[in-house]
Amino acid sequence: KKGIQKYQQCIRERAKNRIEGGEIFRVEAHPIPEHPRPWRVRDRATLIGDAAGYVTKCSGEGIYFAAKSGRMCAENIVARTENGTRMVDDRDLFDYIN
Repeated sequence: KKGIQKYQQCIRERAKNRIEGGEIFRVEAHPIPEHPRPWRVRDRATLIGDAAGYVTKCSGEGIYFAAKSGRMCAENIVARTENGTRMVDDRDLFDYIN
């Protein structure tokens, strides 16, 4: 946590001239998993992006990983449905993780 706090303080220092005089009107935070979840596929549901724990630990940034994992999963589903002629199952979804 000390590393993250140091990182956050550095960001505040770099941005202080731009946000000086600004007003905090709402503070909101939600925990983001910092490591892959123990399971990412169950039945025909799969986790992608932040939900799957695909984030950069030091910054919490995850938009790239969300887009990448979402695209990989979607491409896998399209390929496995054989042009919409079959329904995917959990084994099909596991392939995008590997």
